Amino acid sequence: MIQRTAVPFLALLACARSGSYDFNGKIALVTGASRGIGLGITTQLLLNGVKGVTMVSVNAARGNQTVQLLTEKFGSGKVIWLQGDVSDAEQLEEAFNASTSHWGGLDIVVNGAGVVDEPHPARLININALGVVQGTILGFRYMSIAKGGRGGVIINVSSIYGIDPISFVPVYSGTKAFVVGLGRSFSNPLYYYYNNVRVMTICPGITKTDILSKEQFMNGMSNKFLPGLNLIAYLGSWFIYEQSSDNVGKAVIVMLNDGENGSVWVSENEQPPYQVEFSNRRAMKKNKLSSFFDQFFG
Repeated sequence: MIQRTAVPFLALLACARSGSYDFNGKIALVTGASRGIGLGITTQLLLNGVKGVTMVSVNAARGNQTVQLLTEKFGSGKVIWLQGDVSDAEQLEEAFNASTSHWGGLDIVVNGAGVVDEPHPARLININALGVVQGTILGFRYMSIAKGGRGGVIINVSSIYGIDPISFVPVYSGTKAFVVGLGRSFSNPLYYYYNNVRVMTICPGITKTDILSKEQFMNGMSNKFLPGLNLIAYLGSWFIYEQSSDNVGKAVIVMLNDGENGSVWVSENEQPPYQVEFSNRRAMKKNKLSSFFDQFFG
């Protein structure tokens, strides 16, 4: 009886954070790291003293160029780039295996690869949702103490539109909501007790990346359900405050220090991140009286 109650209690203690994550000697693997948010996170990890970072992406020219830029800034031997499509389970596992062989271990996984591609929903889902699932599974496989690892942290990149849906990019918004749900599902403290791996989710607001360039922005949307939707959305984006990718990277550092297993964080408007608290579904139940007023006065 004592053992049955002690295990959950110890699990709760294990999930508590002291705000003192030790970056010294840590190895990180970041997907989508050669540009945008992934690069911002990689840069902040290096600034905070990690031993090395493996960047995984599909574009070889951009990947090698990014390695060169980071090497000039942080010195040689701090960063490597591996080619890998996150939607391809075999390629992604090869990258994890090669990274672990190179560095001798793994401590942090950031599943940051993502696209906005409404005209090609299958591709969008495979990268934004399936890619995160596969990266999370591999993170556990290579870091769990139950599987011979040394424990670690998995941070999955969602979006504020995974919390607040946006009609301009419904499939994208749906994939990001999936990422939020996935991360929250790992909040059970027994997962952490058994694996010593925290899973957290970062939801960036509008961030200055290549996705916001006019060509990519327009091509990433679909006019199938509303003619001219991409142009309407692009014009509207002019009035939205954009944060830097480095601000998202700084948010990840805060999460590593203070974030609990299963927690969800928002980074937006060039401000420090904040943790999101979700309501119990019963508290969101819409009553008949509110429905009546919504119909006639909403």
